[in-house]
Amino acid sequence: MHHLPGPGWRGEVTQTRLAGVAGVVAWLMVGLPAVLYHTSYPPSTRWIVLFLVFGALFAADLRRPRLFLLAAQAAAALGLAVLGCNGHEGTLLALVAMQLGGRVGRGAGIGWIAGQTALFGAAIAATLNPRAALLLTPPYLGFQLVTFFTFRIMAGEVAARGALAAAIAELRALQEMLADRSRLAERLRIAHELHDALGHRLTAVTLQLEAALQRTSAPSAASAPSAPGRAHVEMAQALARELLADVREIVAATRAREGAAVAPALRALAEAVPRPQVHLEVAETLRIADPERTHILLRCAQEIVTNAARHSAAEHLWIVVDRDGSCVRIRAHDDGRGSDGPGDGFGLRGMRDRLQAAGGELRIATAPGQGFDVVAHLPLAAPGVA
Repeated sequence: MHHLPGPGWRGEVTQTRLAGVAGVVAWLMVGLPAVLYHTSYPPSTRWIVLFLVFGALFAADLRRPRLFLLAAQAAAALGLAVLGCNGHEGTLLALVAMQLGGRVGRGAGIGWIAGQTALFGAAIAATLNPRAALLLTPPYLGFQLVTFFTFRIMAGEVAARGALAAAIAELRALQEMLADRSRLAERLRIAHELHDALGHRLTAVTLQLEAALQRTSAPSAASAPSAPGRAHVEMAQALARELLADVREIVAATRAREGAAVAPALRALAEAVPRPQVHLEVAETLRIADPERTHILLRCAQEIVTNAARHSAAEHLWIVVDRDGSCVRIRAHDDGRGSDGPGDGFGLRGMRDRLQAAGGELRIATAPGQGFDVVAHLPLAAPGVA
């Protein structure tokens, strides 16, 4: 099987790893002076505990990004500055700014950074003196802004590459559909040729045999009718009629099978992303005659994969596509973080509107820590169309 490299998703993983490595190194460097100078500058037990709490919050946020975890990290860093400022706690605020870069808008990020920097300056002034606050606050403010905008730009590039990967995956899926429809069109053309050519000649043979049968049945002055000859003519006439019926059945069956096979296209979408791992179950015989409805089905599957990867942060996604009466049914479940809201974001709303316009429906169920459950029904034909 061919796998699309998926540059957007790789970029997202790389950014997370880079943030993790940089964060761990910076966190250790903040605690290193407390270890090296523990005799002349012994940290308090509360400082050590709060320092470890910051590290745990940072690790938890990397695994399940949440804004309240960032707020808790900022509070922990400010608490460290209050308990015993060694001049390095501002580095931890820069880590918070780094993580903000890919999650909030520019205005919100700058406001957040300005607020936590002002509190940091107040903590330094209270713990040390105002002069130390004037010396330390501006550099850390600049450091936070640099990390915020750097990771904001990286997040934008990752999103663009992810969109490109999704577009390539969709093109590959559409390519599978077009190739399948081309094969179907060629088979249908051959069936029509057989019907037009063989059907015409078989009809002519049947008429000739019928004429011959009438001649063998007519009385002749020269000789009596030949019983064996008549039997052969009747047998040939029956075979010609049966063969003509077979040709018509083949053409009818080819027309009945006309439609795009969706399994190869869905597999192309599933294989395009390395995360989450998509477990796809779809029948090879599933076909949709209407190209527009095939496109809707692919769009829905693509949005389910995108939602699981970007918003649910899932590691595994299970998708089952099958027939449900006169509809195609999509059932999906992921093991992501879920949501405490309706889980109906912009992409899923577009998916719902697309399905409803085609006479279908969409149901979403989600809860924190329980991932997303999506069930979609798409009619195989428009209402009133047989």
